Amino acid sequence: MRMATWNIGTMSRRSGEVVEVMSRRGVDVCCVQETRWKGGSARWMGMHGSMYKFFWQGCEDENTGVGMLVAEKWVDQVVSVTRVNERVMVMKLVVCRRLFNIISVYAPQVGRSTEDKEEFWDKLYELVNGIPTGEAVVLGGDMNGHVGQHATGYEGVHGGMGFGTRNAEGETILEFGDAMGMVVCNMFFRKADNHLVTFKSERSRSQIDYVMVSSVDRDMVKNVKVVAGEECVSQQRLVIADLLVRGGRKVRKKFVPKLKVWELKKGTVKEKFSECIRNRAGVTDGAEGANERWEAMKKEWLEVTEQVCGGTKGPARHKERWWWNDEAARVVEEKQACFKA
Repeated sequence: MRMATWNIGTMSRRSGEVVEVMSRRGVDVCCVQETRWKGGSARWMGMHGSMYKFFWQGCEDENTGVGMLVAEKWVDQVVSVTRVNERVMVMKLVVCRRLFNIISVYAPQVGRSTEDKEEFWDKLYELVNGIPTGEAVVLGGDMNGHVGQHATGYEGVHGGMGFGTRNAEGETILEFGDAMGMVVCNMFFRKADNHLVTFKSERSRSQIDYVMVSSVDRDMVKNVKVVAGEECVSQQRLVIADLLVRGGRKVRKKFVPKLKVWELKKGTVKEKFSECIRNRAGVTDGAEGANERWEAMKKEWLEVTEQVCGGTKGPARHKERWWWNDEAARVVEEKQACFKA
């Protein structure tokens, strides 16, 4: 499965180009930020053979907004979409019989008020903390913080292969990962600096877009790369993570015994069954109404069948075709002979 995150600047007059990039890069799910659309809804985008469904949540001033692009083949696996606010949304998606919580986030920029930042992190902590154990968590977004090149103090969260110098916002990201048992996947793959930078302008280069997963699922992330050079978004770069998702364990079905009705083919068993039924004649005399009579009769017949024929004691090693007999064999043989003729 290929997941991505991308700050697209705006979805207006750019949606076709963005979807084309998703299709060309083989992205299955992409967390997008700064959509700059109002309200919250979903719509199809793209052309036949490369369709994506876009789920989004915006705000009235059209300054922020988050969303997710989901490839057509995965849309039927979407269980739910929760739009927390214009900076956080989560989608539950079934992948290989396992439930994934894919979270798209857009953290407040450096310079925004402390209240805005605290509100964002409080919502994110509450959301992730409420996800049941056993469900996978994959977070992608523009987190507007520099976690830095080195893992100092956060060796379990940071892989030591980052870019730049850590700042206060980056410290907050690492604290979040440490508290929630998550890792910053970008930091675990050695890349050239140009393939670590997610934002590049004439004056600066920085790494502010990340993919995070639960630490127990870190091994399923096989690669994280930054794609430079997509013309439709000049400064922000696409971040792609390749996930190897293995099928979940099959739940063993509880064995339910079955009555061995095929034993009635045997003459002695059939006679015994008939005798027991005759001995129980009249059990429906006290019943009132057709339904009560039917229930009483059914109960007696099931008890007699269990007593005479018995029940299975475990799953059948081989399926027994109790309906097969000499007559069925003769008819099949005649059919095969006609076919050959």
